[in-house]
Amino acid sequence: MHSTFEIQLAVERSPRGHVVRAAGELSARTGGRLVGLVDKLIAHTPRPAGPRALVIDLAQIRSFDTDGVDALRRAHGRAGSAGVGLCVTGLDGRRTLLPHDVDGMLDRLPVVGATELTATQPEKPRRHLAVATA
Repeated sequence: MHSTFEIQLAVERSPRGHVVRAAGELSARTGGRLVGLVDKLIAHTPRPAGPRALVIDLAQIRSFDTDGVDALRRAHGRAGSAGVGLCVTGLDGRRTLLPHDVDGMLDRLPVVGATELTATQPEKPRRHLAVATA
């Protein structure tokens, strides 16, 4: 049976930073999985090998709600407390399609466009870890 609340997460790791690619729905039910993954990436990789930056790619997220975006804000705060910069990408051309309250919450997060991500994206991922969650 297919769950209506689903998110898939994949991590591309490199010494410069990690890119978390998310697909599915970002909601109250799935946002905790994203926060948990960010926590693991920060806590389970000892310094100085840990990521200096995390980019959350939302290009494949098909629906957002305010609780899901609040999870992004929590992840941003936790990363910042650990000295890791976190920003989101994948919203190019989609902002006008989002509910006003979701769009307003996203304005409080650092957002990079596709061209900026390409310029800062890790060149050679060391390891690719795919995590499927429901």
